[in-house]
Amino acid sequence: MMLPKLRNDLKHFILTKNKTGSNVIRGILSITSNEGLNDSVEDERIINIIKKEIKKRKEAIKLYSENNREDLSQIESDEMEILSSYIPEQMSESILRKEIEAIKVKLENEGSLNLGELIKLSIKTFSSSADNSVISKIAKDLIK
Repeated sequence: MMLPKLRNDLKHFILTKNKTGSNVIRGILSITSNEGLNDSVEDERIINIIKKEIKKRKEAIKLYSENNREDLSQIESDEMEILSSYIPEQMSESILRKEIEAIKVKLENEGSLNLGELIKLSIKTFSSSADNSVISKIAKDLIK
């Protein structure tokens, strides 16, 4: 279960005076609390919340870097690194492309190949191990 692990990690970050870690975990726990999630929630829901937070950090890093604010960019990067430790290892784009190609072939054989169906099935299959935007991009490339 992921929520108890997050709470234990928060205690650890507080005891070791890791301000960045404790702030990041507090943020995640706050989001889960606001959504009314309890300890029995599926890990997949927590992982999706963490992925959204990682995406926000990536966008912030890009903006800060474009505006020569490397100090703020570094803070976001540190937070993203902590968040990334809570999600399963992500598939490389090349492996993901091969897997989505296999789904495409399967859909072609069934006669139901279209972009929407390919993206839907690919996200359902790989969302825990790859970013949905990458999945969508690959699917669009394969349909062209």
